[in-house]
Amino acid sequence: MANGKVTIKQIADMAGVSIATVSHVINRTRYVSPELVERIERIIRETGYSEKIVEKERKLKVGKASMIVAVFPNVSSTIYRDMVDYLRQLITEQGYRFYVAVTGNDKEEECQLLEGLLSEKKIAGILHVPVSEAASDYKMLIQSGVPFVCMERNLLGEGIDAVEFRDREGMFAGTEYLLKCGHRNILLLREQSPSTTREERTRGFIEALQQYNINVNDANIEDINIGNEDKSRIAIQRALNRIMPTAVITSGNRLTLYLMKTVRDLGIECPEELSVIGFGDDSWSELTYPPLTILKRDVKGLCQRATAMLFEKINAGKVIMEDCYADIELIVRKSTKMLDSGPYGERAATPDSIVLTNEEKKQLRNGHFRVAISFHYTGTAWAELHEKGIRDELERYGIDIVSVMDAHFDPKLQNVQLEGLRLQRPDAVIAIPVDDKATAVKFQELSAVSKLVFLSNVPEKLNKNNYVSCVSVNEWENGTNTGRLMGEYFKERKSVKAGFIIHGAAFSATRSRDSAAEKIIQDNYKNIEIVTVRNFVQIENTYQVCKEVMEMHPEIETLYISWDQPALLAIKALKELGRSDVAVFTTDLDRDIAYCMEEGIVRGMSTQRPYEQGRTAALVVAKALVSDGIPKYVGVQPYIVEGKQLRRAWKDIFHEPMPERLK
Repeated sequence: MANGKVTIKQIADMAGVSIATVSHVINRTRYVSPELVERIERIIRETGYSEKIVEKERKLKVGKASMIVAVFPNVSSTIYRDMVDYLRQLITEQGYRFYVAVTGNDKEEECQLLEGLLSEKKIAGILHVPVSEAASDYKMLIQSGVPFVCMERNLLGEGIDAVEFRDREGMFAGTEYLLKCGHRNILLLREQSPSTTREERTRGFIEALQQYNINVNDANIEDINIGNEDKSRIAIQRALNRIMPTAVITSGNRLTLYLMKTVRDLGIECPEELSVIGFGDDSWSELTYPPLTILKRDVKGLCQRATAMLFEKINAGKVIMEDCYADIELIVRKSTKMLDSGPYGERAATPDSIVLTNEEKKQLRNGHFRVAISFHYTGTAWAELHEKGIRDELERYGIDIVSVMDAHFDPKLQNVQLEGLRLQRPDAVIAIPVDDKATAVKFQELSAVSKLVFLSNVPEKLNKNNYVSCVSVNEWENGTNTGRLMGEYFKERKSVKAGFIIHGAAFSATRSRDSAAEKIIQDNYKNIEIVTVRNFVQIENTYQVCKEVMEMHPEIETLYISWDQPALLAIKALKELGRSDVAVFTTDLDRDIAYCMEEGIVRGMSTQRPYEQGRTAALVVAKALVSDGIPKYVGVQPYIVEGKQLRRAWKDIFHEPMPERLK
């Protein structure tokens, strides 16, 4: 069909759609499914109608209304720089010339700028980030008849077309995440200047507190004037010193930067001492150490909606589209931690809080103290790093290690070994119980002659007087991290089948970890269905359990497995079944599981820091030998490992360069 004869109605008939749909595809004024867009554009090309479109656009855009202007408070902020790039592409694609005007966030300058724009006859439309929130300040613009759409910020009044971010929902999600992590003393830093976005974010913060039954009168909200960096950082420092929060959430990019600088200068460890959620439109948020957990705005989505809305007003004289919001996504990285609690609900102390005085160090060197270690099993890098950490720390004070015992995961054997230790009467014992119930009596008897410091968990029936302290990774966070890694890996999939292979022994640490992984999948990732949960008690049983799980549920695409040793046996079973396509998520970094991550079958893990845990346990023992008042529970932050970060993770966990094969 010749170019001169074909009409838009004929294009619509050939595509089996309405004329309006063809118009929306040509002008990009409404969402149309990709399949229809492809079909219509193919027909347009084949019929030669595309030449008619080009000629029509040339005639239209050369005329009096050929310019679209975006008005911003500034172009120094990352969000506005990004908007300029996206808008330029979207607008020039439609044949319009694109210009940017800057108000300096000043009402008087904005008024003069708009007055000049409205007198320009070539202005087809305006995209506007207003300085004020009052519609009365924009009567001239509203009454001019020039199509305009507000972006990011809105005007308080009816009939104002705007595309905003879901600020309330975004701040709610960030605050709720901190609350789920156990934080209750949370500080919100917000910009001092009033705006609709500021109020929406505040509402999201308060609504999250209300959902967790926290009195909103006690809400910690600090207004910061971001115009002067030095004054802003002083105000942030005062707020941190006055409120002493365990977590801070910020409501802007610049506030996030000022907070992180302040935290650094104050020597506050993040996230060990302070969890931080920032606004993260700036690329540096992923490059900090630790990488920041952020609320990230969908800037591209906002620009697409705003331009589509403006084109509708230009072409149709009114707005039809209903989706006037762009999303804000919570991206969890490493600047936040879960607050941990011990066996009796004690708040976890940080390793840095255990400090020896010079006098105590002198007493230790003169004391000729003896310490024993009782492991549940050895022969792994995990156990070796624990032992190395313990030895390195105790040697600093001249404390001897008289024995290291391996129970081979057998509670009866550990009980025999504990009886032997009771007869040896060492000054202190660092121990990991094989079974919380079966070993409780023997540990209780040992506590009468030696100071006990536990790793990971405390046997049942032992009261606070029976042991000095428990040093552990936050196992709930360890499991939550692993579950979240699985959830995020499959986030874009509509439906995924998962299996859980968990530890069946009476061991509170792994029980907590496994429960947390299962809970976060069930609560936060509805697209993942856990089709089976199977237990193993002995590690060697995992191979057969995995085979049975996969034979019974071949639809499974991902597995959670309690920790690396049973995971290796499950991976062996998967390979024999030809199912290396199954994505495995587990805990604890070791050499063999790192090889599996290198191969691609392990997609993510959360790991303990065994060397740091060993050193911390030894430091607690040393302090307990010469002093009282030791924290009953000391928590060590877990560490998230993904394939792209394997080299850095290896150095951080093993304190040595990664082996060549893993590079």
